[in-house]
Amino acid sequence: MTTNSRPEDKRYESRGKLKLSGKDFNYEATAAWLSLKDGDNRKADVFHTYYRQPRRAGGKRPLTFVFNGGPGAASAYLHVGTVGPKRVECGAEGSLPAAPARLVDNQQSWLAFTDLVFVDPVGTGLSKTVPQESAGENKEKSTPDTFYWDANKDLDALCEFIAAFLSREGRWASPIYIAGESYGGYRCARLVRMLQEKAGIGLSGAMLISPAMEWDSLFASRFNSLAAAIRLPSYAAAARRHGRCGNSRRGESLAAFLLRAEQFALGEYLPVVAAADGDAPLDKKFVDSLAQWIGLNPERLNTHSGMPAIDTFVRTLLQDEGKVLGLYDAGTMTEDPFPGSDTFRGVDPTLGGLNRLYTTATNQHLRDNLGVDSECHYELLNYDVNSRWQWRDEKTGNPIPVGATEDLAVGLGMNPQMKLSIVHGVYDLVTPYFESKYLVNQLRRGSRLANAILLQNYEGGHMFYMWQKSRREFARDMAKMYR
Repeated sequence: MTTNSRPEDKRYESRGKLKLSGKDFNYEATAAWLSLKDGDNRKADVFHTYYRQPRRAGGKRPLTFVFNGGPGAASAYLHVGTVGPKRVECGAEGSLPAAPARLVDNQQSWLAFTDLVFVDPVGTGLSKTVPQESAGENKEKSTPDTFYWDANKDLDALCEFIAAFLSREGRWASPIYIAGESYGGYRCARLVRMLQEKAGIGLSGAMLISPAMEWDSLFASRFNSLAAAIRLPSYAAAARRHGRCGNSRRGESLAAFLLRAEQFALGEYLPVVAAADGDAPLDKKFVDSLAQWIGLNPERLNTHSGMPAIDTFVRTLLQDEGKVLGLYDAGTMTEDPFPGSDTFRGVDPTLGGLNRLYTTATNQHLRDNLGVDSECHYELLNYDVNSRWQWRDEKTGNPIPVGATEDLAVGLGMNPQMKLSIVHGVYDLVTPYFESKYLVNQLRRGSRLANAILLQNYEGGHMFYMWQKSRREFARDMAKMYR
């Protein structure tokens, strides 16, 4: 560790060891800040954690930059969830343990096949803007600097960070990969193009994990029939897991079941709800068939025009048992704290429960294992960033930024040798897996390059890697991709 005038000028160096495939794996770690600049002015300090195999002469090991989403989420979800050398111990099927969180060696760490850089975007983790001299005397000192809390400036900042890191660490000759989860998947998809155009960085691969791709479906109202059809296979998967799907077949694999649900969603369900006459009830035979797929009673489905919102679904499926499902993982459930209320008044059992675990585990790892002595609070999920995020595209005037699919396709066209993988958990209702499959299928109609995009689903939700079997399968599939 070096001693300088500012805490953000420190570098915390350490060494670690874990078991990978039954053998000891030694690694080096650096926890540090890297500055974003406007000319000579330091604008922000981005905290990151860098893990690497001890360097060998002439070694060109892959290097992967990893980030999460939100907006406002730090990289801890992937860092101590599935990719890094330590992970939070969870139940075999994603159940959350009692406090405090327990860190264990991660035998599925990606360190087995790549060096890793976990990046906390500005306003998350320990990354912060640098206070600037204010021209206005009456400006409140407590007002946060939201310059980087912007869809486009955020992408520019990541381009700047990656290029500066490669220069500082001497890694320009390494095969470069990026991996992003949720909104980080949106970042990742657009960076496939931007890193080449703006920073001159050619990627060897990109992994989009539970990505948000197109905002017109993610932010869709309850009247968007295509968005409802895209959600339906995940509803059906959750109903099947909880024993409420009348269309499940004995001995049928989950993959085969989902294929049937997808065919129903686009072939039978979408034409009916898209063309429904508002003055007439839905056909009884259709409603009964839908009820068999997603487990809700026909009367409720008629009330919602056959398109129940996700908050309705998670509250209703097991309401007779007093239980509510997770929005981020409808394969899990918890007791409804207010079963007599008309609406769910609790916290999402997946995301809400994870916050206490991942915040504790990350602080423990940074301070006890990596030696970081900063007294600053580690912002796992900064709701201030999320609520103040500037979505509006200043160039076009659109209230939300462009989707990511087009940039993904353009970037692949610029670099057809790169590897692209999109992965999802089938019980995720927030970024449903079928949206990515639908979008990639649209790309494949006019582009041979799109055939190279690997789509993979796992049992679990948004953070499917909390499920032991899925985490192992995910690590195995990623190792194959790198090879």
